[in-house]
Amino acid sequence: MDDAPRQPRRPDPEPWPRRAERTAQQDGPRRRTAGWPAGRGPDRGSGPEERPGGPLRRRPEPPRRPAQGRPGGPSPTEPATQPVGPRRAAPMRVEPATRPVKQTPADAPADADKRTDKVPRVADQAEPKTARVVSPARTDRAAPVRSSPVTRPRTFGRALLATAAATLVPGVGHLMLRRRRSGTLIVGVFVLLVLSAVLLVTTASRATLLANLLSTRVLVLLAVGALVAGAAWIAVIVRTYLLARPRPLGFGKQLVGVVVTAALCLVIAAPFGYAANLANAQRTFIEDLFGGDTGGTAAAEAIGKPRLNVLLVGSDAGPDREGTRTDTMMVASIDTRSGRTILFGLPRNLGHVPFPPESPMGKKFPDGFYNRADPLSGDYLLNAVYAWGRDHPQDAPATPTTDPGLNLLHQTISYMLGLELDYYVEVNMAGFAALIDALGGLWVDTGPNPVPVGGILPDGRRVKPDRYIPAGRQLLNGEDALAFARSRTDSTDYARMGRQRCLLQNLLTQKSPTDILVNFQAVANATTDSVSTNIPQAVLPSLAALAGEDTVRLESIAFDPSLPDPSRPDGKFSTARVNTEYMREVVQRAINGQPLPTVEPTATPRASASASVTPTPPPTGPQSLAEVCG
Repeated sequence: MDDAPRQPRRPDPEPWPRRAERTAQQDGPRRRTAGWPAGRGPDRGSGPEERPGGPLRRRPEPPRRPAQGRPGGPSPTEPATQPVGPRRAAPMRVEPATRPVKQTPADAPADADKRTDKVPRVADQAEPKTARVVSPARTDRAAPVRSSPVTRPRTFGRALLATAAATLVPGVGHLMLRRRRSGTLIVGVFVLLVLSAVLLVTTASRATLLANLLSTRVLVLLAVGALVAGAAWIAVIVRTYLLARPRPLGFGKQLVGVVVTAALCLVIAAPFGYAANLANAQRTFIEDLFGGDTGGTAAAEAIGKPRLNVLLVGSDAGPDREGTRTDTMMVASIDTRSGRTILFGLPRNLGHVPFPPESPMGKKFPDGFYNRADPLSGDYLLNAVYAWGRDHPQDAPATPTTDPGLNLLHQTISYMLGLELDYYVEVNMAGFAALIDALGGLWVDTGPNPVPVGGILPDGRRVKPDRYIPAGRQLLNGEDALAFARSRTDSTDYARMGRQRCLLQNLLTQKSPTDILVNFQAVANATTDSVSTNIPQAVLPSLAALAGEDTVRLESIAFDPSLPDPSRPDGKFSTARVNTEYMREVVQRAINGQPLPTVEPTATPRASASASVTPTPPPTGPQSLAEVCG
């Protein structure tokens, strides 16, 4: 039996004989059985010569599909089978029948019957299907089997768990849902941002960080970046829940899912919103307080100067006082390279303070600020210059501020010390107390004796103190720190000046710029209405860099009777009538690191045996506040 596949039977191309042909066949020499056409019926074994209808036509062979590729060659997709010895070829595998391929006129064989297209076809009759023969070589290869990934069914608990994971680390929820591409991308971006921030904080210097935090441009970028990062994180949380929640979901579970997702979003929104608000508040504070150049030294010039001189003024304005007097006056001379800072303390009771000769006040008071008609009046001391400028604005210069009293005080101190004052900082006492409270208080050594609070009225009358600050090291709040700095009961103005300088030393050493940033909102509220300055924004990074260095040293020189003055008979500096030339010499020696003028010791009477007092040696140079204040 031939192993070749049998061709499907095709319909007979010869139509049934017509009626005329059947009549002719019946009249022939041999009568056919009625109803049997030529070549069919009981006598189908007769030869063709016995059939009156003519010779039997051979059924045309069905057209064969030409091989793909070159003529007569095997298909390029099916390797040709090669005979293996005398063994018979492997049986061909027949696949299910498919629809025949429509042949083009070029593919049809030349000897095909031209009348086959005349065969009547029934409408909507399906075309016959053919079987496709597969080469035996292909039967040896097994088709790859693809296994579909096993997915866990969605549950409400898994949806909440994935959402919580996305809250901890964005992208982990996507990984739990087998969304590896998006999850890996989100986690990678998050880790990269965190590592960059940690690397920046750990490698950058403290001065660089402070300079960036005092730049308004950097603060704007931080605020916008915090908002964008928070919004992106929240979007990841919401998207994770939407992908993980099962469907359908009951109303109760829908409500719980929405509430839990909203709560997790708030957990992320709170810190990012606070960071953005803090950066924006700091930017607003810097722009309001350090609004730009208002009569001081230009920023480009100030950054290149070897020293900056800043006037520090503390006023005693308050609800219990009439008018304003400058209770505290100091000049901070800052070395812009080493950070060494010298505080020149000016007592409030300096008399005969001079003015520039060409100024209106110099012409009005050629011998200094003094009233011969009332020599004991306190209205002509250094702390009254500010009030005079307020009451007589025509006598005050027009710069560097819009406050005539501050301008007159600025001019007087600059001329008296022989220093060009670059900037000023004015703080009222109420603002100073609020600043201490905002920073959490100060540790202060109040001395061996309790410090009375109150006891002297503004008009000078003595009354019983309201209370006492305990002796020793104490944590003082703003109110107690202010009372400690201003206490005059059983004390002198010079001792009070020393306590004020110690407060500044404690404030600088105990409160770092980090503490100011952490409590920035309270600090900004305390200083917005109580502090004024003309320091421009461009100088802040340089000053902050100096404040952030560990090499900052505060030294102090007070122009009080403890300062030696060789020109005086008693060898002490006189506050009743200041010596301007000597004050300028002391300032230059202190800045250049030279010893101060000394006074030759004079012979003193022999002390009694029962009383031996060791006099305090006069200072030979600026005193370190860290050593003096402990």
